[in-house]
Amino acid sequence: MNRYMPFLLAIIFSCSENKESNTKYIGYLVSNDSINIPFNFEYQKTGITIYNAEESVFLSINNTFKDSLRLQSPFFEDYINFKKNGDSMNGNLFNQSLSRKIPFYAVPGLDRFENKFFSENIDINGKWRIIFNFSKSNSYEGELIVNQSNSDIFSTIRTDTGDYGYMQGKMNYNELSISNFNGSRAYLIKGKLNNDTIRGDFYRGNYGYSDFIAFKDDDFKLSDPYGMTSLKKGYESFDFKFEDINGEIISSNDKKFEDKLILVQIMGSWCPNCIDESKYLSQLNRKYKDISIVSIAFEYTKEKNQAINNLRKIKKNLNINYDILLGGYGSTDKKLILEKLNSLEKLISYPTLIVMDKNKIVRKIHTGFNGPATGDEYVKFKYNFEEFLKFLISE
Repeated sequence: MNRYMPFLLAIIFSCSENKESNTKYIGYLVSNDSINIPFNFEYQKTGITIYNAEESVFLSINNTFKDSLRLQSPFFEDYINFKKNGDSMNGNLFNQSLSRKIPFYAVPGLDRFENKFFSENIDINGKWRIIFNFSKSNSYEGELIVNQSNSDIFSTIRTDTGDYGYMQGKMNYNELSISNFNGSRAYLIKGKLNNDTIRGDFYRGNYGYSDFIAFKDDDFKLSDPYGMTSLKKGYESFDFKFEDINGEIISSNDKKFEDKLILVQIMGSWCPNCIDESKYLSQLNRKYKDISIVSIAFEYTKEKNQAINNLRKIKKNLNINYDILLGGYGSTDKKLILEKLNSLEKLISYPTLIVMDKNKIVRKIHTGFNGPATGDEYVKFKYNFEEFLKFLISE
């Protein structure tokens, strides 16, 4: 019997290796004929786990349609329908409310970008001022944050309206490649370093494209998030009155808001930065008993029932313990939204957070949300914001 043992062990080891290798995949979303947006995931019988740097996102398999499977996000309306043929997968990422369809395929693998050639002389660590659409009149700026370890790149982009999530990739000599996918948002940056400048292309799914240029600039600052959105002249408070997801009318004049700070979030279930902010607000609501939080959501979907279902899903899966109101559905056009939020001078971003004191006087309005992917910047924001809340509570 002993003479067969090495062969048995070899077979067992080989099978376990094959099983392991077949659970690790590289997925691709087809941006155009020549550009694919790659991401890493592990496949299990119950779904897939996507990895973007420190972030992991689970998409569950919750429906089977004949010979295809559906992967569903715990937060977003988007879903992937795919067929599995041996080790390969083929299908599409759908968002019906936005009429979007992005081809998807996946193969076994570990690295979303090839390791071609790494130069120890190339170091892009730090903060870069990045300008999108730099050759056009509709250009806008952001901050590219890069953490480099040999050829591995971990990154994000901060903008005035929010961050672009956890991104990861490679630096192959002077070529930068980073990407992410969170079940809804899919981004790819491809650039080339020349002296102290990176030029390249930014792809958003198969529906958006910008060129960009970036310069090393540790002193670059975004706009003040508290100075971008304001009330109209003559207004001191922010009044609201909308249905919640159970059909009950919730008003800023309700008794439960008396003698409490009120945080009003303008958001949508389709908005990744809104999801990040909602996670944080849910933590705040448990931490401070003198705060009341309410979200007013504006949804893309044209069907009210779908809008309600989208909001119920995030309330459940984010463990949100405050009211979510349906402000509107069928459009997220900011000019139309302002007709329902008539005390605001303008609405720049989803999310927008309005802070009212115990007398219902608006003390600050925070535009956008730069969340956990921004690292130290997020830590600083939380500290300063909560110090301000403590000050208002003590008044």
